[in-house]
Amino acid sequence: MKFISKSHETAWNRALKILEPTAAEMEHGLELHKNLFAMDHFALPMGVWNEGYVDQWNEWKAKNIGQKELLKRMNSVHFDQCCFNEECASLFRNVIRSSGLNCMVYTVAEGKGHDADFRRMANQMQLLRTFRDVIAQAGNVEDIKSINAEGKVAMIWSINGPPFAGNLESAYDELEWIDVWKRMGVRLMHMSYNRRNLAADGCAERANAGLSALGRELVAKLNASGIIVDVPHTGEQSSKEAAQVSTKPIMASHTASRALYDYIRCKSDETLKAIADTDGLVGVFADASLLGGTADIAMMLKHIRYIADLIGVDHVGIGTDGAYMQTWPTSHLVESYDNAEYSGAWWGNWSEFPYGSAEESHYGSLAWLNWPLFTVGLVKSGFSDEEIEKILGKNFLRVLAANQE
Repeated sequence: MKFISKSHETAWNRALKILEPTAAEMEHGLELHKNLFAMDHFALPMGVWNEGYVDQWNEWKAKNIGQKELLKRMNSVHFDQCCFNEECASLFRNVIRSSGLNCMVYTVAEGKGHDADFRRMANQMQLLRTFRDVIAQAGNVEDIKSINAEGKVAMIWSINGPPFAGNLESAYDELEWIDVWKRMGVRLMHMSYNRRNLAADGCAERANAGLSALGRELVAKLNASGIIVDVPHTGEQSSKEAAQVSTKPIMASHTASRALYDYIRCKSDETLKAIADTDGLVGVFADASLLGGTADIAMMLKHIRYIADLIGVDHVGIGTDGAYMQTWPTSHLVESYDNAEYSGAWWGNWSEFPYGSAEESHYGSLAWLNWPLFTVGLVKSGFSDEEIEKILGKNFLRVLAANQE
């Protein structure tokens, strides 16, 4: 095994210590990962924090531009360093190739507003141009196959919320941007993200209300547009109603079982069954903070097994919600303005439902570059080769194709 960093090697060995695969299981799992179509339902491949990033942060902070403006600007610097710093660009290529994946669903915007979303999409478009030798955007199954045939990884765009105008004067005004996002390449869209929006309650809303009238119209519009309805951060009732209303398979691209861990980001058995009833798909995340139990690769595999037994292996995949996280540079980074009123975390309402450290996700057994070991773990868990093929990506290709019929 060729490791791209010391943290990669440490994480790999941590996972092996937990899995304890036999030599035969290890060999077979790695061979499957190499030969089968494998994809991540929700990935953020790399966090780049180098000296250039730190220097730019400190320069702008010294000018007192404010916390909100600082975070907005630094999001682009993050991508600039990845694209144009030679060391970071080389690392990015190594990370993509070392994953052994053929396709990733990549979140390109957060659904906060058109201005913010366009800025984030611009960063992603720059990434695609810069690394066109290793990645390319895909819009359908045929694109994915063509990109893979060129030896590249296909990127499917996702967005974390609908682009509503917010005026509530006409259905056209509220839904016209869905077509724009479709032309941009968006193929999955969250109904909501933790907080309530005009369509649906998020999972962090205690009220747990269902879809609004506009939310039902949104589902119909997404179905007609070929964009997959995605409910990973959507509330339980809204998720079930989205499944009931949708005429196409829906997804919860990165979640887990609430029966195993009672937390807002996990789905109840009833909701999981509702998603499966659409011929849809549930991706299990690799976020240690949201898995409960041992909060490691073994626990992730328990969630996969539980959901597969509950709703069938045809409806299960993996959406890590993860990234390769480069360790922070040694120079000092001031994280925020003292007593700053603005916090990017407010949007997700995480303060009301806090979760624990993501150390195991970034540098432990669930680290993103341990993806080949996730496949080994599926072998270890007793899944057949045919079942593993479905979990790794065949299920997603079915759902993507069905939404574009």
